[in-house]
Amino acid sequence: MADKSKDSPEMSPEKALGLLAEVRNRLSTVAWALHGMHHESEPPGPDDLAAVEQLVSDTIDGPLDEACAALGTLLGLDADDANLTRH
Repeated sequence: MADKSKDSPEMSPEKALGLLAEVRNRLSTVAWALHGMHHESEPPGPDDLAAVEQLVSDTIDGPLDEACAALGTLLGLDADDANLTRH
């Protein structure tokens, strides 16, 4: 019997939900980092901002992109479809 995970590009709903949980956790980390920077006596330096920017970029390009693609497949929708309503 063929291994479904190798034959199918689809992701399980559990995996997609796990990716969204990872996104939530990463965004929570960003929020705490920004909160900490806000309460520092000195403004955040370039390295601090670069680290936050990198975490957000990695989150968007990694688990968020994968979760969107997986949910699109599970729901039979294309996330890049111009007909989808966006706010």
